[in-house]
Amino acid sequence: MESIRELLRAGPGPSSSHTIGPYRAALLFRHGLAHEPVVKVRVTLCGSLALTGQGHGTDAIVKKALEGLSPEVVFDFETPVAHPNTIIFSAELEGGETITRAFESIGGGAIKPVGQPYQPRVVYPFRTFDGLKAWMEAHGETDVYRVIEHFEGESIFGFGSEMLQQSFDTLSMSLRQGGILPGRLQVQAVARQMYQTALKLPKSSGRRTMLISAFAYAVSEANARGEKIVTAPTCGAAGVVPAVLYYQYRECGRTFPELVKAFLVGALVCVFAKEEAGISGAVLGCQAEIGSAASFAAAALCYLDGLSVGQIEYGAEVAMEHFLGLTCDPVDGYVQIPCIERNGMAAIHAYTAYLYAKYIAPYKKAKVSFDDVLKAMKETGEKMSDELRETGLGGLARVVKC
Repeated sequence: MESIRELLRAGPGPSSSHTIGPYRAALLFRHGLAHEPVVKVRVTLCGSLALTGQGHGTDAIVKKALEGLSPEVVFDFETPVAHPNTIIFSAELEGGETITRAFESIGGGAIKPVGQPYQPRVVYPFRTFDGLKAWMEAHGETDVYRVIEHFEGESIFGFGSEMLQQSFDTLSMSLRQGGILPGRLQVQAVARQMYQTALKLPKSSGRRTMLISAFAYAVSEANARGEKIVTAPTCGAAGVVPAVLYYQYRECGRTFPELVKAFLVGALVCVFAKEEAGISGAVLGCQAEIGSAASFAAAALCYLDGLSVGQIEYGAEVAMEHFLGLTCDPVDGYVQIPCIERNGMAAIHAYTAYLYAKYIAPYKKAKVSFDDVLKAMKETGEKMSDELRETGLGGLARVVKC
């Protein structure tokens, strides 16, 4: 199974598939043109990249990566493609020769050339939660983080620290901002007001809910502004994990090193989702993004509280199971409605899944494993109509007119 480093990436929002992936692809294409006499560059966005690309800012981020080459960006709504996030680059050179490269943005900012296999850094000898448990039992290990360090090396802690700190920095900066978010929807940023309201509440479950929600909104609003985001596992779902961990940091006295280890354990669980199902809304609907983020967050909280491996699995499973069938239907193509609110709800849901794992799991044997729910998520996503998989053609995207 691939490294956690392949899951967590920092880059410009608002969408890992629609901005970070295309941005990285454009830079690769540009690098290949370094010594070529370029006359004209054309970029063609296909599938979901065409249908929701303007709302997600795909055209703008590609132009930024190819600045100085004056690229023409074309939205192709008709040509059938194998992957819904396909981008084609074409450069005309002096003398008439043309260089063409096509990439697929496969989720979480990862890309691969069309027609070639995805080749991430593979470091783990297992790719399922059952495989993790079997390895731990065979080696007498009880600490999931030590498994991560065994296969990733001690440097993984520094990497996790960098990713979590970036998430916290984005969150805290966004809590100080207000105004209207970019785009035609004219959505008001409200994280700052939510946070100020929460601070006035007495210490209770209501205060906790509002603080966690405010933290999730803050990251999601920063994402909507196109600010630097860490894919956890995607930009569209990037508010869930930082929200629950920042709450632990600010309100519960947890140390940053403790949080980094929990963050990485949650990330490992999320890599199982990426391997066995997927994390792209354009491929499997929002269940793949928000559901995976909720599992990530719940598993991290369980580890942080010292719960057993079985309880970590239960928390991750509960978090995912109740998002099965969730469609990806961004209104007008913007990662604002319903995405920002959905991050807040998912963060609360993840916290509840952790509480279930802590207080219910010890008294019952789970009938559904995390691996089972991933199989169900993949099957469900594949049966969704194209209109409900980040095309802006169905669900709220069709009904709500702004």
